[in-house]
Amino acid sequence: MKLLQLNSPAKRRAYNVCVFAGLLTLMALTATIPFIWESQSLWYKFGVDRTLLQAGKIAGLVAAILLFFQIILALKLKFLDHIFGLDRLYHLHKLGGLAILTLATLHASLVIIPEGIKNIPIGWKFWPEMLGGTILLFLIIFVGTALFRRRLMPYHLWRVVHRPMGYLFIVALSVHIFNVSDSFAKTVPNNALWTLVGVISFIAILAKIRSFNAFRSRLAINRCCRINDDILSLSVTTPPSFTHAPGQFAFLTLYGKDITSEAHPFTIASAPDGNSGEEGTLQFFIKRCGDWTEDIAMKELIEASIQGPFGLFSYKAQPSADLLVFVAGGIGITPLLSMLRQMSTEENPPEVMLIWSVSWKKDMFLKDELELLQDQLPHLTIHLFYSREKGGRRLDQEQLGHYLQSVPDKTHFYICGPEIMMMQTRKNLRSLGFAAKTIFWERFAL
Repeated sequence: MKLLQLNSPAKRRAYNVCVFAGLLTLMALTATIPFIWESQSLWYKFGVDRTLLQAGKIAGLVAAILLFFQIILALKLKFLDHIFGLDRLYHLHKLGGLAILTLATLHASLVIIPEGIKNIPIGWKFWPEMLGGTILLFLIIFVGTALFRRRLMPYHLWRVVHRPMGYLFIVALSVHIFNVSDSFAKTVPNNALWTLVGVISFIAILAKIRSFNAFRSRLAINRCCRINDDILSLSVTTPPSFTHAPGQFAFLTLYGKDITSEAHPFTIASAPDGNSGEEGTLQFFIKRCGDWTEDIAMKELIEASIQGPFGLFSYKAQPSADLLVFVAGGIGITPLLSMLRQMSTEENPPEVMLIWSVSWKKDMFLKDELELLQDQLPHLTIHLFYSREKGGRRLDQEQLGHYLQSVPDKTHFYICGPEIMMMQTRKNLRSLGFAAKTIFWERFAL
C-alpha cells in the first residue's frame, strides 16, 4: 500500500468556495426565469398577488435545484469527499432535505394564495398541478421517515426504499416542471433543464458503474475472529492499487452463508505503510451493535468487497501541530489506532497523547499493541479510563483539564466515539479555552 495524499486545508477551502459559488450561481440564474420568461399565469396578476406568485415560482425552482444536488451528495463521489469529507456530505444531504421540504411547502403556499383556496386546481385537466401536490405529500413522508428512521426501521430496510425514491422524485419533478409552466416551453429554460437532467444522469450513471465495479471485485478474507465478547477482527486482502490515509474508512460488503450483501462503513485500522501485523491486508474492527453485526463471526464468510477510501479524519489532512491529542470512546479508537500505527513507521513522528475511555477492563482489546506502540513512539503518552468499573468515572471536563493543563498552544484534538460523547468532549474542550478550528471529529451515524 501507499499513503494517499490528501488535499491541504487551503486547497479544500478553495474548492469549497468554488462548489458553493457554482451552486449559488445556478440558483441565481434559475431565479430569473419567472421574470425573463414569464408564464401566462403571471400575465393577469398585479401588485401583491404577482409578487407572491413570482416568489412561489422562485422557491419551487430553487427547491428543484437542491433536489438535483441531493443526488450528487449521495453518490459518494471521491472529488467531493476530498473537499468536504463523506460524513459532512451526508450531513449536508440531511440539511438539504429539510431545506427542500421548506421551499416546496413555501412554493405551494405562495402559488395557491393569489388564486384563492376555492380555485385550487383539481381534476385531470390540471394533472401537472396535482402531480406537484403529490410530490409535496410524498416529500413530507420521505423527509419525515428519514429524520425518524432510527425509531421506525433498521437502516438496511430504509435504504432499500430511500434511494430509489430519490430518483423517482427527480423524474416526477422534471415532468411536473416541464408541464406545469409554459416558461419551460421556451428555448432557454427548456434547454437548461434538459441539460441539468442530462448532466446529473451522466454523473449518476458513472458513479453507479464505479460502485458496481468495486463490489464486483471479490477479495479474500484472510482472518476473522472475535477478540472479545463484542469486537470482531477482520482482515481482507488489499485491493489492487488501493491507497488510503490513516483514519479513513471504507464501505465493506461481506459474502457468505446467511449474510446479507449490504455495504457498511468501517474504519480501516491498518496503517497505509504497514505495521498492522499483516502485510497486504486491510484490517477492520467491527463492534457487535446491530442485526447485521450481531452474530457475524458465527457465519461462514467467504469473500468481501470494498469501496473507498473516504473521509478527512486524519492528521495527514491538517497542518502540522506541536502536539496531537487523541480522545477515543470505545470502538472509536479504530481511526486513531490507524494514525498511531502510521506514526510508528515515520522517522520523525509527532508528539501524541492518547486518552481512551471504555466501559470495562475486558473492553480494552488493544492493551498489548498499545504497549508496543509506546515503545515505538517515544513521545506517546497514554491515559486509559474504565467508566463502569468500581471507582471508575466518565471522561469529564475536570479530567480533561488536568491532562491538558500544560499542552502547547499549537495542539490539535481528534475525537472519535459515540456521537453524544464526541459532542460533550468538544463542548468541554471549548470550555477549557481551545479553539473550534483545532478540534477535529467525524460525524458518521447512519
